[in-house]
Amino acid sequence: MAQTVAVTGGGGYVATELIHQLLAKGFNVRATVRSKADAAKVAHLTCLATALPGSVELVEADLLVEGAFDAAFAGCRYVFHTASPFFIEAGDPQAQLVDPAVKGTRNVMQAVARNKADVRRIVLTSSCAAIKGNANAAAPKVGSTYSEADWNETSTLPAEAYWCSKVQAERAAWELAEQHGLDLVTILPEFIMGPVISRRSDATSFGYMKAWLEGTAQNFAPVFADVRDVARAHILAAENPAASGRYIVATTHSTSPSTISSWLQERFPEYALADGEEMECTEIINNSRVQGELGLSITPVKETIVDMAATLVQLDLAQPKPKGPEPGKQ
Repeated sequence: MAQTVAVTGGGGYVATELIHQLLAKGFNVRATVRSKADAAKVAHLTCLATALPGSVELVEADLLVEGAFDAAFAGCRYVFHTASPFFIEAGDPQAQLVDPAVKGTRNVMQAVARNKADVRRIVLTSSCAAIKGNANAAAPKVGSTYSEADWNETSTLPAEAYWCSKVQAERAAWELAEQHGLDLVTILPEFIMGPVISRRSDATSFGYMKAWLEGTAQNFAPVFADVRDVARAHILAAENPAASGRYIVATTHSTSPSTISSWLQERFPEYALADGEEMECTEIINNSRVQGELGLSITPVKETIVDMAATLVQLDLAQPKPKGPEPGKQ
């Protein structure tokens, strides 16, 4: 008999890929969304289910309403908590970002506690923002190598509200897991990129790649995570009885904008794409734990970038400008 699992934030970028992979494995997925009537955010989920072995049930649940997830989690073997507000800038960062992230996580964890007889494990989508501050705002730590043992103790409001929200939400999850005796595993991705399934285009990742494709270089050097790897890590963490603690999902080094632009120009020679700056790659991520313990293979970053760009073009979510004629040619 197929197992039932729950995914919060069902219309999101990570959740969509996660649901895709869960359906392919034959799971029945209960996806929570704020409104089933918002077709732009949920229609792709039911479309996925028609082509894959599993099934999707959409359940309305407000992240900030206590008890809203109780019915959604009933009878679920695993809960994947991917939902969280994601705004780099907010007018009132404490009220708009940090408090909702923490309250939402508490509501989800308490709903799991009330369904403890059914739910074997909760896998929470945290972030590398919970282990380190914004590299663009402050110098990295001495040695510049980060692992699951690190916690971000440098980010402050209002400058790094998103980073603060991820730290506080994950700490709240661990506190409640201990309090209620819940089996919790957290996944910590870096800047998530990779192919898109939904036409929904409000993710920060979409804006980053759309800008590149439409001729504006993004001159900072992120460490990337492939959305397919992130989703796969969630499933591996749920199904492996020995999984525990935190798992970083990311490539090992930041990637220079000049490298990004060269990959895109190679893949799309017909478009007028910007040249990225050459930047030193200062951050190093230790991703050995997720590979060694969960058996996750990290997708090469070139594949991640090129695959995402291709899907944005295919879905008409980006409109690259064709190159003009070469000088002297008409």
